[in-house]
Amino acid sequence: MTRTLAIVTMAFLLILTPVAPATAGLLGGLLDVVGGVVGGVTGLLAPSISPGQYTLRFEPTQMVYSTPNYSQPVMRPSSVSGTMTLSVSNGQTDLQFSVKNLRPNTIYTIWTVFYPLAWPMYFAPGSARPALDPNYPAGPLGYYVEGGAVAPTASLSAHFTNGMGLDPGVTFVTDAWGNGSIRLTLDYNILGNAYDDGPPVGNKSLVTQCVIDNPGPQRGTCPSSNVQRVTTTWLRKYIAQVPAADRASQCANYDAAEPGGIYWQCIDPGTVDPNTGNGLPRVWRFPFDHFRLAAHPDGLTHGFIGGNETEHVIDMVGRRCKLTNTCP
Repeated sequence: MTRTLAIVTMAFLLILTPVAPATAGLLGGLLDVVGGVVGGVTGLLAPSISPGQYTLRFEPTQMVYSTPNYSQPVMRPSSVSGTMTLSVSNGQTDLQFSVKNLRPNTIYTIWTVFYPLAWPMYFAPGSARPALDPNYPAGPLGYYVEGGAVAPTASLSAHFTNGMGLDPGVTFVTDAWGNGSIRLTLDYNILGNAYDDGPPVGNKSLVTQCVIDNPGPQRGTCPSSNVQRVTTTWLRKYIAQVPAADRASQCANYDAAEPGGIYWQCIDPGTVDPNTGNGLPRVWRFPFDHFRLAAHPDGLTHGFIGGNETEHVIDMVGRRCKLTNTCP
């Protein structure tokens, strides 16, 4: 099945970039270009954080003093607290998070954000989420053109159901006093700071749906204000994006005898099931800038993205710079 999906993916890509009938020289030239790009994707992207145990104190936003999107009022706005403990060992992260005095009986999720946060924290009029730094409209230096601004704080192997029930990852429900907690293990080093280490990046491409105040299917052009985002996925790494010398060791499905196979997704050998041969594709990584604690007043999580502006409220943020003492 994995091989079949890979072939379908390759065929789709070849439609966009016809290299299958190319001569060996043309393909070799393409690989030189890819190798040059990959060769430049090295080095550290953020201050180093050594493996160990760290405590990150979350900071409340101004939203805790209001009830946007019909959310429950915060129990004690002046006494809100949120604490995340991160313990990194053997390429995994033990994550514990707890909050006190927030919105009662409310679903919360935590999102990993890669774009820099505007500081001092700023909310556009009518917005329930803090603005990103306008100096980085395409994300931080070295970020991916295809990468989304946020990704769920969840394991690569987490089974998402696109909001049909509570999503995996940092998802919990507060009690009647606005207190809640969660503990889970992530199958990666969330404190990593390189392209092949750290939290996985989501794809910015979204499925959109037209939603208008009228029963029945939508016909004609959808008003831009009525387009809602539905979901996305992890940003995959393809064999062509792995240095040629490393493909055999890093991609379980690499076959040097099939040149076109470089357009398959690269399967991580460490995830392959010996009984079925199936495994997980490698995913691009990038150091996170901050976490966002999102309340979901509609009583639903929203799959692989945090939802639309009217579906959540960002009550707290946890900034990476607090772990490295580099905050402005």
